[in-house]
Amino acid sequence: MIETYIAGELETNTYVISKGGECVVVDPGLGFEKYANEIKEKYNILAILLTHGHVDHIDGIRYFDCPIYISNLEIEFFKNKDLNLYSWFGNKIPFDITKYKVIKLSDNDQIDLLDAPIKVIATPGHTKGSVSFLYKDRLFAGDTLFKESSGRIDLPSGNGMDMLKSLIKLIDGLVDNTIVYPGHGSRTTIRDERKNNVYYKEAKRRL
Repeated sequence: MIETYIAGELETNTYVISKGGECVVVDPGLGFEKYANEIKEKYNILAILLTHGHVDHIDGIRYFDCPIYISNLEIEFFKNKDLNLYSWFGNKIPFDITKYKVIKLSDNDQIDLLDAPIKVIATPGHTKGSVSFLYKDRLFAGDTLFKESSGRIDLPSGNGMDMLKSLIKLIDGLVDNTIVYPGHGSRTTIRDERKNNVYYKEAKRRL
């Protein structure tokens, strides 16, 4: 089962992927304390999966005590307030990452926690170490692929050419009926993005 929680002033989507009484949490962000308590009451939380290291996707880790999975290229985001954008909000980083078990991910890694493997797909562009997670026919795309759009490339470590390559990697590489769960906004499908995403079409023209 997939549950969606929308929290924080940036309205970040946090997803809970569950099977039976166990779950993994994808991108717990700002303003997540209430939802964290609700999730902890319902499930045995196996892990937190992070698509990238921005404040609105990582702030909620402070409410959990479980392993954290993140790209090996994003580790430094946990301690650098300019990379993780805590500096935007004038806040200090509210957690000590050394107290967590952090598992570093690379492209094509497989996470075996639930009833089916979760595949790691490197999708840089929004940040240098952004990843997407593919669970069955569901893609958790973070801030890479949105409904008819894509993530920003003007933040620290962002790269426009990498983003175009990542859009092609996802949209050309996944089957049409894959459901896309983005970091912000509403769900979409690979089929619809192949037809309607102007950034993907620009990438196909340029690459």
